[in-house]
Amino acid sequence: MPVGRRERQKLERENRILAAARRLFDRRGYLDTSMEDVARRAGLAVGTLYNYFSSKDQLLLAISRVDTEHLLRIGERILANPPDDPVEAIAALTEVMVQGITAGERRLWRELFVASIAAPDTLGARLFALDMRLIAQLTSMLDLLKARGSIDASVDTSRAAGLFYGICLTWTIAFATRDDLTIETMRAEIAESVRITIHGILPGSTAKKRVL
Repeated sequence: MPVGRRERQKLERENRILAAARRLFDRRGYLDTSMEDVARRAGLAVGTLYNYFSSKDQLLLAISRVDTEHLLRIGERILANPPDDPVEAIAALTEVMVQGITAGERRLWRELFVASIAAPDTLGARLFALDMRLIAQLTSMLDLLKARGSIDASVDTSRAAGLFYGICLTWTIAFATRDDLTIETMRAEIAESVRITIHGILPGSTAKKRVL
């Protein structure tokens, strides 16, 4: 079999496996889904599944990695030509993170948080490493804004990026745990929180001096 064809077959199987795992984790829950269930859903033998992924943790991590890579690619396009206004620039990146969440996968996000908390030294640490890449992208945006003079030169951009990421994470957790919370509401709350953070909550000229 030509190398190109083998690679395409491998990629196709990986995509089938991840699609099956994503659906089962969302519908049944992470704990109630077995590797056998995933293999059956993907139309593969269990042994074949283990050739690609050694555990459910690896499946969950791979799903998160695929989603993160997708968001980073979109973010890179925004970084190539960011808005001049700092609120719009940061909001553009936080909006990308919101785009990675769908109402149909609310339980999947819930399962992801639970699994990472249950295994903080393994799965949790690896998922945090993926999150750090998103924070790094926010840091790059803030560095660009600082170079333009759009934000204060004294701002620690990595810490500020963590603050904006924390806003997104807080509302993502709220979305995962509250069935009554819509994506539209979450998007609006994140955007307003970004605006408040950048403009500050101090009155008058004091706020302007302390603004990002």
